[in-house]
Amino acid sequence: MDSGVEWITEGMGMERAAERNGEGIVTRIYRDDLPAQWEDYLWEKYEESFGHLDTYQDQACYDRDSFLEALRDPQYLKFVVLENGKPRGLALATNDLEKASVAYINSEYIRKRFPLQVEEGKFYYVTSIFVDPAVQGMGLVKSMLRSMLSYMREGKRVAGFDFCQSKEFLAGLIETLSRDPEVNVPVSAKRMDAQVYYILEIEE
Repeated sequence: MDSGVEWITEGMGMERAAERNGEGIVTRIYRDDLPAQWEDYLWEKYEESFGHLDTYQDQACYDRDSFLEALRDPQYLKFVVLENGKPRGLALATNDLEKASVAYINSEYIRKRFPLQVEEGKFYYVTSIFVDPAVQGMGLVKSMLRSMLSYMREGKRVAGFDFCQSKEFLAGLIETLSRDPEVNVPVSAKRMDAQVYYILEIEE
């Protein structure tokens, strides 16, 4: 077990993890026990992060009701990065492929490509990840990433995620950060597919 990662078994066999550093930053994993008083703040920051992006594809896959439903759903892992006890970012991940389809994935494709991981409940899809735009910083991102990757490694799990093509650099950034001494859970990102948008204009 890595130094700096604390695994706590909660009731009903649910796991919670905390990753700490010396700056008052901690990332915790919640299932069905996320504090209700955080919900409005997290929805507000989700909207700020995805509601007005200058991208052709709509990056917001939740409305308010479905977002709050996901926060309360024990089949979603909620990775919450805290700064001095206040939530500053969130990642949602689930191994229920039907629920993950909110992020427009083809669940049958994943079942065929990763049959064993899906059968064992070890394929997780990250449907959303963000850090409060007002306080974005590598310390928060590294804390969240280390907690997520440690969780995946601990159970020999696989994680899928997506972003618009203009943000493709993020895959390389994740690989780089995974090798940072503050994260130290090396991963390789494999591109699975892509979708490109075109328009047709009549030539005068």
